[in-house]
Amino acid sequence: MQGYPNADDDIVGKRYSLKEMVAHQTHMITCVVLIISGLYMAVQFNICTMDAWNLISYQSLRLIHVIAGILFLLVNWGLIPFNLLTSGHILQYIFSPKDAVRLKQALAGILRPEKYPKYTIYNKTAGHYENKLHPAFKLMVIFEGIAIVFIGLSGIIMMDLKFGIVDYNVAAWNNFMAWFVEDITGSVAVLVGMTGIEFIRTIHLWATYWFMIELIIHLGFLGVDPRMTQYFKALFITGKETMDEYTEIVEDAHVEHEKKPMLVFK
Repeated sequence: MQGYPNADDDIVGKRYSLKEMVAHQTHMITCVVLIISGLYMAVQFNICTMDAWNLISYQSLRLIHVIAGILFLLVNWGLIPFNLLTSGHILQYIFSPKDAVRLKQALAGILRPEKYPKYTIYNKTAGHYENKLHPAFKLMVIFEGIAIVFIGLSGIIMMDLKFGIVDYNVAAWNNFMAWFVEDITGSVAVLVGMTGIEFIRTIHLWATYWFMIELIIHLGFLGVDPRMTQYFKALFITGKETMDEYTEIVEDAHVEHEKKPMLVFK
C-alpha cells in the first residue's frame, strides 16, 4: 500500500451512482416530511383537537404522512437493499475490527483534524473504492435499521385505508388488524396499563425519537469530518469526489476483482 500521492495527480473517484443518489435524496426528504408531519399529528392528538395550530387540516396532513411513509419504506426496504446487493460490495457496509480502530481515531480527531482516520480507501489501479463509509455510519446502520423496522411495522398496523381522497374499505384487513391490535397487542399492553392501539402508537413515537437521535449523531459526525464538502459534492451534485490528504490511495491488485462478486444482478 502507498500513501497519498502528489496533489497534482488530482485523482477523482466516482463515490455514488445515480441510483444511490436518488435513494439517499428520497430517504432524506421523506425522513424530514415524516418527522415534521408525525410530530405535528402527535401534538394534535395529545391535546385532543384535530386542528391544533390551524396550519393544515388533520386529514390533509395525514395524507401527506402516509404517502411519505410509503415512499420511505419502498426506498429503505426496496431500493437501498437492491443497491447494496447489486453493488457486489455489501461487505463494505459491515462494521469490522478495523472500523472500531477508525472510530476511536475519528472521536480523537474531532479536536485534532490532522489525526482523523483515512477511512476512504481508493484503489487507483482498479478505479474502485475498497472502503468509503465512515465507521460510525456503519455502526449506526444497525440501529437505524432496527428503528425503521419498528416505525414501519407500527405505522402499517395503525394505517387506516381511508385517508384524504383515498377511501378503501377492505373488511379482511380491518378485521385482521382489529384482532391483532385488540387481542394480540392488547394482551401485552395491559401489562403496562395501555390499550393495544396506545401501545402501538407509543412504539411508533419512541422509535421516531430513536431515529431522530441517530440522525443527529449522523449529522454530527458529518459536520466534524474534514472531507464534508467532498461528500456533499459527490452526494448532491456530481457523484464524484477528488482525493486529498484524508484519503488513502492504493495501487495493488484489487482482491474483489479476482472472483465474481456475490449477488450482482446488473
